[in-house]
Amino acid sequence: MSEARQERSDAIDALRAIAILFVLSYHYTARFPPEYMRFDQTVPWPWHGVYGVYLFFIVSGYCIMMTAERSGSRSQFLLRRFTRLQPALVVSIVVTVSVVGFFGLPSREVSALTAFQNALWVPLFSPNSSLVDGAYWSILVEVKFYVVFAALYFIKPNSGLWLFVAFVSVGALMHFTGIGMSHKTAIYPFRGISVSYFIFPFSLFFLIGVAARSANYATQIAIVSTCVVTMYFLWGWSSSFAWGAAVSAVGAIGVQCRGIRLWRPIVYVGLISYPLYLLHQNVGVAVIREMNAWGITPPYIRIAIATLAVIFLAAVVSWAVEHRFRQPIERGINTISERFLRILQVPSHPLTSSARKNNRLPIRSEDDECAVPPTAQQMPSRSSNADAAQ
Repeated sequence: MSEARQERSDAIDALRAIAILFVLSYHYTARFPPEYMRFDQTVPWPWHGVYGVYLFFIVSGYCIMMTAERSGSRSQFLLRRFTRLQPALVVSIVVTVSVVGFFGLPSREVSALTAFQNALWVPLFSPNSSLVDGAYWSILVEVKFYVVFAALYFIKPNSGLWLFVAFVSVGALMHFTGIGMSHKTAIYPFRGISVSYFIFPFSLFFLIGVAARSANYATQIAIVSTCVVTMYFLWGWSSSFAWGAAVSAVGAIGVQCRGIRLWRPIVYVGLISYPLYLLHQNVGVAVIREMNAWGITPPYIRIAIATLAVIFLAAVVSWAVEHRFRQPIERGINTISERFLRILQVPSHPLTSSARKNNRLPIRSEDDECAVPPTAQQMPSRSSNADAAQ
């Protein structure tokens, strides 16, 4: 890979921006009743915010496949995921708890213990643990996908797509046959095996993203079509199905767009979409409610101000924390692990050792899963199922 930093993909950032703005709009308009938002009228939003989450999942499937291709082992892959998520998560939890504690948000306040548990990912395993912000549910689904994909992909990287297809198929089979649906799983959410362990039906959207990265066009069409048909059996002929199919098509095509330049503000919102997602709901709703006491009553003005406020906070977190501490944390964990393995007299991973010789990790962009993929000359050889268009 070139020593120069890779250029980020405008298309991927734009898709993330669309997804987060879709979710944000829903939470600020239709998610809560007008009396809770202190609106004097209903502020309609015609579509559920979960469709934006589905788009996030497709982008994640594509980007996580890319990250796996660039990781030398499961441990390196999971370390990159941890350092991608953890710094912004911890700071966003502190900001959310502080803002909600200061302004107040009835029935959504959390204790310091809950905040600490969320920072340690306790809700991922314990259904009795509360979330600092209800929107974090999709982050838990994302983490389950990372763990599952790492476990499968590194068994045989050239067959990573098909191993994940098998995983999704098992989840679908369990869902439609009802096997384990009432089983009390040990992993949050407490809703049966297919959701908790096989993350179905969310796995359909991750699969679409993985296929967009690793399959040729004919295989992509077959996989996307199969996923859409599965959505029909899930939701019937409904708006949920229509949106699921539309998001699938837009996501599968959008993540593969190359070299396009888009409007910079929307691309920037995509760049900061992770901290924005963590901050937007409870912080934004608390601000919207508080502005009513300040005499700012028009709902749309309050929504606009809250949106700008959370975008500003997310920009600060992204600049000050999200990317700034990723590589130092990785280096620190690598150093500690190497010393521990040396004490145990266990050889360290060769890729880690060679990187540490130069006192750095392999060069990558600030957010490697958003970078434009290397050219064909830079890419390692891939199986016959490799994406013919890349």
